[in-house]
Amino acid sequence: MVYKRVSISTKIFENTNAIVAWVSGRPVLLSRFEGKYYAMDAVCGHMGCAILDKVEGKEAVCPAHKARYDITTGKKTADAMIRPDVKCEYDGSGETLKIYPVRENEGFLEIDVS
Repeated sequence: MVYKRVSISTKIFENTNAIVAWVSGRPVLLSRFEGKYYAMDAVCGHMGCAILDKVEGKEAVCPAHKARYDITTGKKTADAMIRPDVKCEYDGSGETLKIYPVRENEGFLEIDVS
């Protein structure tokens, strides 16, 4: 495992439950749920056009088409919608976004990006 320190203090999670950081050239969603930290790819798998930056409960929500992903597993939990009653026909992704092991070290987060 190759853990990389992210310049994100764990104190930031006193005011928010999610933040996006660039790690090894890619956007990664860092979140906290029930006292544990999680990290996963932050580019929505639906069309690759939006950065996941909002977490509700344990689901990351795409700001563009409302696809949802479980932050603990990376699995898609809700399909993208173009209107509340109409599912988007295009889906360029698999069902899962990559997740990364996270640990806290001296008040900062470290992510295994190997």
